[in-house]
Amino acid sequence: MNKLVKNISVYSIGNVLPQAAGFLLLPIYTKYLSPADYGIVSSMQVLTSILTVLFTMAIDRTVYRLYFDYKSEKKRQEFLGTITISLFALSTIVLLLIFLFKSYVEQIYQTIDFYPFYAYAVLSAYFVVFSLIPKIYYQLNEEAGKFVFISLLQFLLSTGWTLWFIIEEKDGAAGMLKGKMLADIFIAPLLIYISYKAIKFTFNLQILKASLSFGFPMIPGLVSAWILNLSDRIFIERYLDFNDVGVYSLAYKIAGVALIFTSAFNMAYGPIFYKLANSEDQFLAKQNLFKYNKFFTVVVILIVFTISLFAKEGIELLLDGRYLLAYKIVPLIAFSYLISQISGLFNLMIYQEKKVKSLMVVGLAGAGLNVLLNFLVVPAFGSLGAAYSTILSFGFVFLLSFLLAKKCYYIRVAWFEHAVYLGFGILIIAGFEYLDLDLFPALTLKVIVTICGFFFLLRRYKSSLKEFLAVKRNTPIDNLPE
Repeated sequence: MNKLVKNISVYSIGNVLPQAAGFLLLPIYTKYLSPADYGIVSSMQVLTSILTVLFTMAIDRTVYRLYFDYKSEKKRQEFLGTITISLFALSTIVLLLIFLFKSYVEQIYQTIDFYPFYAYAVLSAYFVVFSLIPKIYYQLNEEAGKFVFISLLQFLLSTGWTLWFIIEEKDGAAGMLKGKMLADIFIAPLLIYISYKAIKFTFNLQILKASLSFGFPMIPGLVSAWILNLSDRIFIERYLDFNDVGVYSLAYKIAGVALIFTSAFNMAYGPIFYKLANSEDQFLAKQNLFKYNKFFTVVVILIVFTISLFAKEGIELLLDGRYLLAYKIVPLIAFSYLISQISGLFNLMIYQEKKVKSLMVVGLAGAGLNVLLNFLVVPAFGSLGAAYSTILSFGFVFLLSFLLAKKCYYIRVAWFEHAVYLGFGILIIAGFEYLDLDLFPALTLKVIVTICGFFFLLRRYKSSLKEFLAVKRNTPIDNLPE
C-alpha cells in the first residue's frame, strides 16, 4: 500500500482514538466542570500553547525542513543531538524566569491565581518539550506506529489522572490541569531514554546557528498563529466572563473533530511533500501533489459540513444543557479550520522555497487584524463576534498565503469544484437553521442529507479514491531518493 496512505491510517488511529475518547468523555467533563471551570482549563491550555513557543524558540520546527539536508545518518544524529541539548537548556531557562516573574505572568488572566492553575500549566508545557524530538524523529523516519504509541500513552495517562481528580477528588479545573501535568512528568523519563537511543548527544555550534537562522523567523509566525487561534479567549475573559469562555471553548472542541483527519494527513504528508518537491521528475511530482491536495480539501469540506450540521443535536443529546449555545459558534469555527487547513497547503509550497520571513509577515498581518477585530466586536457581540473575527482573520491570511505561494513552489487548486461543494454545504446548514425543526425530525432529515452527500462524493471520486488507495510499488512516493 502507498506509504502515505499507510501512515495516514496509523496516524489517524493515534488521533482518532484520543479524540473519540475525548468526545465520549465530554458528557462527564461538562457534568463535573461548570462552564467557568471549563473556561479556566481552556484559558490555561491557551497559555500552554504560547509557552511551548517560548520554551523551544521554534528550534524544533526547523527539524522538519533541515533534517533531509543532512545526507548521512551520522550527521542527522548529530543534528538531532544539538537540537535536543539546545531545547533542554532553553526551556529550563525560560521555566526559571516564569516562576521568578510570576507576578507579571499572572496578569494575562487577571482573575486566575498563579497557584495552582498557572503552575500546573507551566510545568506541563515544560515537560512536553521532552516529547518533541522523539516524536519528530519517528515522524520523519515514517515510523508512525512508534509516534502513535507515545501519543496514546500520553493521552491514557492524562485522561486517567484527570478523571480521578475531577470525579473522585472533586478538584474541578485544578484537577484537570493537575492530571495533565502529572502525565507529562511521568512519561518524561521514557522520552529521555528514547532520545538517548535514537540520537547522538553531541553539540555543534554551527548546527545550532543554522537552526536558529532558519527557525527564528518562525517565532513571529507561531505567535501570530497563537493569536489567530487562541487569543480570543483572553478578550472574552476581559469583556465577558469565564462562563462565556467555557461555552466558546467547547465549541472549539467540537469543531476540532475536523483536525482528527487533517492532523493525521499533515503528519504523513509533510515529509512526502518535501521529498516529492525535491525529486527529479517535477511534472509527475506536481501531478501527484495536486491529487493529494484535492483529495484532502474535499474530505475536509465534508467533515466540516457534517460537524456543523449536527452540532446542535449532538450538544442537546450528549452534553449538559449549560453548554447549548455553543452550537451557534461551532459552524463558524469549523469553517475557520477549513480555511486554515487549505492555507497550510500553501505554507508547504512556501516553506519549500524557504520563504520563512515572508510567512512571518503574513502571520503578523493576520494576527494584527485579529486583535483589532476582537477589540472592536467582542464587547458588542460577545462570543459570536470573536468567532466572526476568527473567520475574517483566517480569510485574510488565506489570501496572502495564496498570493505568496503563487511565487513559490505552486501547486494548482481546483477552485471551482471546491467552491460548489462549500456553497451547497452552507445553504443546507442555513436552511436547517431557518426551519428550526424539533430534535428528532431534524436529526433524521440531517442523517438522510449527509448520507446522500457522502454517496454522491463517493461515486464522483470512486476512481480517484481507488487510485489513491491502490498499491503503487513503483510510484515516486515509494522510490523517492533518500
